[in-house]
Amino acid sequence: MSALDLFRYDDHDVRTRVIDDEPCILLADICAVLGMKSSPSQVAQRLPGGVQKTDPLETAGGTQNATWVTEAGFYRVVLRSNSPKAEPFIAWVTEDVLPTLRRTGRYGSDAATLASLPSSQLLSLAAEAAKRAEESEAALAIAAPKADAYDAFIDGDGTYSVGAVAKMLGLSQNKLFDELRGAGVLISKGAMRNTPYQHYMHHFAVKAFEFERSNGDRGTSYTTRVLPSGVDFIRRKLGLSLVSPSP
Repeated sequence: MSALDLFRYDDHDVRTRVIDDEPCILLADICAVLGMKSSPSQVAQRLPGGVQKTDPLETAGGTQNATWVTEAGFYRVVLRSNSPKAEPFIAWVTEDVLPTLRRTGRYGSDAATLASLPSSQLLSLAAEAAKRAEESEAALAIAAPKADAYDAFIDGDGTYSVGAVAKMLGLSQNKLFDELRGAGVLISKGAMRNTPYQHYMHHFAVKAFEFERSNGDRGTSYTTRVLPSGVDFIRRKLGLSLVSPSP
């Protein structure tokens, strides 16, 4: 059983853990935050297998095999919600929870840790959190009625190709790469060209591939993929509008 990390959102506990090197969120907690009428088991039945995992959870009634969702699963659930809490919730998870779990594998400011901090540090943490929320570039990437259309572009690993995102924004792939390099999001030169700078890495996934040159030397190429949060980040960063794609 992987370590459990506790977040607090409004009046709700949001339990997370890293499963198979992926940050995951307890589906029941997502449903509770959004006030969904469907039970977590009903919601899980509508999700594809690749975006949900099962892992034991200690509860008051004993150990239960709970349903957890990956980042891609989280977006699929929230994008289909009509709750007014959906947009601020997705921004909070994208800008606070997921980057922290990717970076450290745990959430460092749980209740026990916060209780031990001096008031001055608590105020500093609160100010930092408020600033992140105010400056958040992540929001609801796709309105719920368009969710099914965008699902056609997402791969099994929960990411989009840059070409697919370009279609969503009404651009060509080369034009989008050019715009992202010009905006300082992607590296413009060298072996890591067209991969994101570290500051923006939490919106992307970079995959390395080895290849053999004609002279026998081996090299490595890099392919940039876009995480679900990256779609709206790119839209906002470049001042563009989403165009509903045709699957």
